[in-house]
Amino acid sequence: MKRYIEQLIEDIHQATWKIKLPHKIWEKSEADPYDELELEDISYVEQYVYGKEKPISEITGIEEESLPHSDLLSIEQQTLLAKELENLLKCFHFHLDFPENFPTHLRYQFIKDFWSENHVPLSFGENHIEFCEYDEEFCPFPGYCKTCEEIEAQMKFDEEQHEKNTQNADDSDNDDGFVPF
Repeated sequence: MKRYIEQLIEDIHQATWKIKLPHKIWEKSEADPYDELELEDISYVEQYVYGKEKPISEITGIEEESLPHSDLLSIEQQTLLAKELENLLKCFHFHLDFPENFPTHLRYQFIKDFWSENHVPLSFGENHIEFCEYDEEFCPFPGYCKTCEEIEAQMKFDEEQHEKNTQNADDSDNDDGFVPF
């Protein structure tokens, strides 16, 4: 398996040679390639207006079948492949959103599963790939993610603020002009 992993990593490195050239939209665009917001805007245009979904394997040049099942790999091999594949995906403008403290070796299976998806190839910007459905009961990162708790806390805060503002508005509607000292 060691030699196979070495060959696969070599193929991953060579896949970066196939990076897509910028879409024709960039020739006519006056977007500043050094302005992150403009890049993001134009990449959305490229993705949703001009894009046609393709398998990740076709976009990257790495066949899904060439990625070994995680059960066949050691933790070190999973870690190595996860890092290499994430770097490759970044070259093709795919950024995988994992919790900061999520172990690298556990990322491998998520990345391997991602390879079966279809996405629009991009020549600029970032396409953030989320694995979370924001349902704590079905969290893909149990013990590593606090996003659902943070969202719930924010929603509770927003609801309390709304109730407080509604109450203040109701109180001002009933104001009889009396101002207490």
